[in-house]
Amino acid sequence: MLAKLRSFLACRNGNFALITALVMPVLLLVAGGGVNYSLAFATQTRLQSAADGAALAAARELYLANTKPELLQRTIETMVAVNLNVDPADVTTEVSFGRPQQDTAAKAGVLNEVTVELSMDVDLAFPIMGFDEMFGRTSALATARVSGGGRICMIALAETGNKIVDMSGDAQILADTCAVYSNSVATIGVSVTQLAKLSSELTCSAGGYFGLFTNYEPMPLTDCPAVKDPLVSRVAETPTHCDHEKLTIKDTNKNLYPGIYCGDIKLSGTSDVVLLPGTYTFWNGSLRVEKGATLTGEGVSLVFLGKKAGLQVKNDTEIALSASQTGAMAGILIYADRDTDKDRKFRIESHNARKMVGTIYMPEDTLTIGGDKNGDGVCDPDPVTGVVEGLFGCDSEVGQISEWTAIVAKAVEVTAGVKLVLNTDYEGSTVPVPAGVGPVGRNIALTR
Repeated sequence: MLAKLRSFLACRNGNFALITALVMPVLLLVAGGGVNYSLAFATQTRLQSAADGAALAAARELYLANTKPELLQRTIETMVAVNLNVDPADVTTEVSFGRPQQDTAAKAGVLNEVTVELSMDVDLAFPIMGFDEMFGRTSALATARVSGGGRICMIALAETGNKIVDMSGDAQILADTCAVYSNSVATIGVSVTQLAKLSSELTCSAGGYFGLFTNYEPMPLTDCPAVKDPLVSRVAETPTHCDHEKLTIKDTNKNLYPGIYCGDIKLSGTSDVVLLPGTYTFWNGSLRVEKGATLTGEGVSLVFLGKKAGLQVKNDTEIALSASQTGAMAGILIYADRDTDKDRKFRIESHNARKMVGTIYMPEDTLTIGGDKNGDGVCDPDPVTGVVEGLFGCDSEVGQISEWTAIVAKAVEVTAGVKLVLNTDYEGSTVPVPAGVGPVGRNIALTR
């Protein structure tokens, strides 16, 4: 009996089955967990790819005019469902939009960042307690950001010299949805002083700037790469004859027709002058609008050629102009040629120039907006006549009701009393935007 008991205790037959029975639940748990993990990982990978694609696609649309976040939200939801090949109800899509700086350009609703977060249930192969909570639902997050480029609404082209963008007194530039560039490498390429303020989506100086934090919103970036002249290929046709010479219109309502206007052209008094659609070339003479005159025109381009060319729009006048929609000067409201070695005068100081739709282009000239350089509230004496004009205290309003306005000039000077608004509603306008101003190339990348 004792021998049989010893033999039983020493016997090892059936150990594998016993061990297998004990270990099998653990093996099944590990195998099932591995399969569940693989399914969850595959789902999360698909989800991440869909989130990345949706964020990048939405970022590409951020700089389209009139893009509405609520419309982008629905577009993203549809895109995600199609990419994942699932019912939209099966995936939770959360979209948020970021802004460059919450306390600056955000006030104008400028968006430059999209975050897409997706989550959905995973169909697990093996229901295992504890693993369902761990792998039963997965999520993915992607953020795409737009950097550089964007909308450009002002370029000061001069590569040297201080105060290439110069604001003084209580002048204002409101360009909250677009960028202002200065190509000057000088230490004071951009100067905003006294009570003046430059508000933009971005102010970028190839050199430096002068002014306090109260003068800028946001503060300028420095050492920026220069922006090439976007309209260098635009060349006005050289005139061969004059259609009109030394025209004077005073206290008369009149329609003018496109053509070549030679010598000085003067509009004054109670004149209400309408420019019919087309190109108006002012050859070796200046266009003066003064003493209460009104100048309006739809679909017009004003081209200034020759060393004696210039533009003087005095304070007590009203102008409302929009650029040509077709032809060689499409999108160009004011054009000044490059063939000059003389400091020509281009000054807009009208108290009401609220409609100026198009690009103002003068690559070799300074554009002066306003007529009160000393900031005393009174228009400065006219450099030609010596007379002080301005029934409205020399305040000037430019661009407020324009769908869009862009300025490309050698230098830009904005004096006291001026409120210059550079809008960017490109899709809301029938005037085309020349390449290089308005929406331009930009970098779009995932940041997480």
